[in-house]
Amino acid sequence: MQLKLTSDNLQYVTQELSKLDLSEPKRITVSEWKENRSLSANAQQHLWYSQIAKYLGDTSALDVKNFCKDAFGLAILSNSDKHRDKITFLLDKLSYYRYSHESRLKLVSCLEVTSLFNTAESKEYMDQMIVYYNQVGIPIKFKE
Repeated sequence: MQLKLTSDNLQYVTQELSKLDLSEPKRITVSEWKENRSLSANAQQHLWYSQIAKYLGDTSALDVKNFCKDAFGLAILSNSDKHRDKITFLLDKLSYYRYSHESRLKLVSCLEVTSLFNTAESKEYMDQMIVYYNQVGIPIKFKE
């Protein structure tokens, strides 16, 4: 359950929380409300995938995307309060990290990763892309 808590809807949120089955303990996390990431962040990522692929010359944008999902995205989801349990369960069941790098890139292409990010996770992913690719000599940056 995800609820937007404001001073105007505190009574509603309390009412919704009272509907929870508390026979088992629940975890409640309160954090600053941010809307889902914008389409412009998604467009920026795909622009980078294409730019990086063009720079490398022998790699497709999809290959770059799968590399980034594997190298950066899965770790972000594994640290996510919302997705940690599901992604670690799935990766464990697939024995994901026992596969070769090439096989992992094929597997990760079948997994939702970046589409699950919230705004902060998307920014973290993009920041990691900037650092990594700039360190290996491929200049990328946020569109100005």
